[in-house]
Amino acid sequence: MKSWTVDTENIISKDFDTLTLNIYDTKSQRIQALRRTDKTTQIYVCGITPYDSAHLGHAFTYLAFDLMIRAMNFIGMKTNYVQNVTDIDDPLFERARKSGVEWQQIVHSQLDLYRADMSRLNILPPTEFVGVMENMELIIDGIGKSIAGKSTYKIDTEHYFKTQENNRSKLVENFSREELIVLAKERGCDTERSGKHDPLDPILWKASKADEPSWSERFGTGRPGWHIQCICLANKFALLPLDIQGGGKDLIFPHHAMSEEQSESLGFGELALNYCHVGMVSYQGSKMSKSKGNLVFVHELLNQGISPMVIRLALMLHHWQDDWEFDSDIIEQATKIYLNLSQNLGTKYMSKADVETIVNLCLNNLDIPKVISFLLELKPLAHSDDGLAIDSVLQSLLGLKLGSAI
Repeated sequence: MKSWTVDTENIISKDFDTLTLNIYDTKSQRIQALRRTDKTTQIYVCGITPYDSAHLGHAFTYLAFDLMIRAMNFIGMKTNYVQNVTDIDDPLFERARKSGVEWQQIVHSQLDLYRADMSRLNILPPTEFVGVMENMELIIDGIGKSIAGKSTYKIDTEHYFKTQENNRSKLVENFSREELIVLAKERGCDTERSGKHDPLDPILWKASKADEPSWSERFGTGRPGWHIQCICLANKFALLPLDIQGGGKDLIFPHHAMSEEQSESLGFGELALNYCHVGMVSYQGSKMSKSKGNLVFVHELLNQGISPMVIRLALMLHHWQDDWEFDSDIIEQATKIYLNLSQNLGTKYMSKADVETIVNLCLNNLDIPKVISFLLELKPLAHSDDGLAIDSVLQSLLGLKLGSAI
């Protein structure tokens, strides 16, 4: 699948080649160091379902992993970044029915918008940008193996994965069973379906409606469930266990916890060594969602004439783990900071000691708000003696391009 391009500098510094990124892991609930070896760091981030264009919640999520990768690349760590596109899913088909537009057309138009938004925000493209539809044979093969392995059961023409309560993912060990059932129902799981062995059992192979794509296989006619898609794509385009499995906090359960269980049952082993979940962005009092109609779209902000660098900076004012609420004051604040940085630091230099401070803040659980605070107090050098160009460092580490005007 076609990705996007960015025009950005990418410094690789040999001064930090013994360091690594320390990042908060949802499973262990602590900050831990990524393994650093001669091998490539494997990252898989769950991408969009293209039934609508990217909103600020999406941008905040993908910016977080952009910044992680920039930090790793700066200190010389090689990365393989896989991002998927769920281009076959219930919300997509529901929008097609309501709008009267074919679902394939919706996918193409929304992906074009998404790629344009990511490019303008200077968010690094994934090494592998992969869609479900273009890898259907692989995913169906994984479903067949799961069914043959006796880890599933059938209701009518559909197949479900058998969860094991005594082997549940540590991602959700602090949740009660009742809390998990409520979460699963809120996030689209058919917890009340008659015949299920456990309300939490996820669907593996589901019947297609007349206007949905379907495949005729030896185990029935239908289409794949959600979790199995990412497992198969991660196993093909990255090396398991992943160094980072990422996404928004709303993917902790059921998606990532269920994916972890299914990966083990398929014989792929441990899915990921670190799980990184980005904070939720709210608007008008609740998390941005299509159902509530409280979405702030990236392309609409850009069309209003707001600089993409100001939008990027507005997002970076918040720690990647934090939940926060968007309002117009944040854009105003980011605009003032961007003008300040551009006027005071643009075309100037910083000492190696200052670079070291910024790198250490980035490597310490990606503390970008502290980096910005440090930059606002930075005393730049007028000449390059014993220093690095500030604009080059900020482009490489923060993806931020300074300018004299907005």
